[in-house]
This record gives sequence, C-alpha cells and structure tokens, in this order.
Amino acid sequence: MKQLLSILVLFGLVLFTRTVHADAKADAKTVISAQLELLKKGDLTAIKAGFTKRLQDKITAEKVEKGKKEAGKFTIDDLVESAEAKGPTAIKIKMKGGRTLTTLVKENGKWLADTIWFN
Repeated sequence: MKQLLSILVLFGLVLFTRTVHADAKADAKTVISAQLELLKKGDLTAIKAGFTKRLQDKITAEKVEKGKKEAGKFTIDDLVESAEAKGPTAIKIKMKGGRTLTTLVKENGKWLADTIWFN
C-alpha cells in the first residue's frame, strides 16, 4: 500500500511539473509575442509598460527604433525556445541556441521582462 501511494504521489508530481512548464512556456510566448508586436509598431510607451520599473527609463526611442529594424528577423519560436518556471513569480526564457532572452517577473499579477531583450 505504501508503495502504491508513493507511486501515485510521484506520478502527481511529474504531472504537476509538466503542467507548470507548459504554462510557463505558454505565458512566456504570450508576453514576448505581445512585446514583439509592440516593438514592430515602435510603440515606446506601451513597450516600457511591459518591463520592470528599473528598466523603463533605459528603454529609449533609439533602442526601440534599432529593435524595430531587427524584429522582423525573429519568430516567436526563435525567441522562446524554452521557458522554465523559477517559482510562482519568475520565468527564465531561453532562445533557440540556448541563449537567455530574459526573465519574466510577476508584479501585481502582470508578467514583466527584467532584461531589455531587443537591445
């Protein structure tokens, strides 16, 4: 009986872990897709709102314009190859090739990028 209970608990943890990772990647793709579209439009104010407060003043019209020129070269699958939940309030995103794109942090229920990833 103990063995069966252990197997069921282990199975539940595996399912939970897979669900968390699947949700992390879905959340990451949703957030980065929205930011990518804003970047393509060059919407400085809206782009700033998707980043942590410590970065907002560092996001300039020049950086957005430079990022806008590069944005068409990437698909969402290029930018979000994998996403790993780091607890309930952080998601580390890696690009194709394994390079880190950014870490999303959840503040007041909203996911915000904590790196200017389009630089």
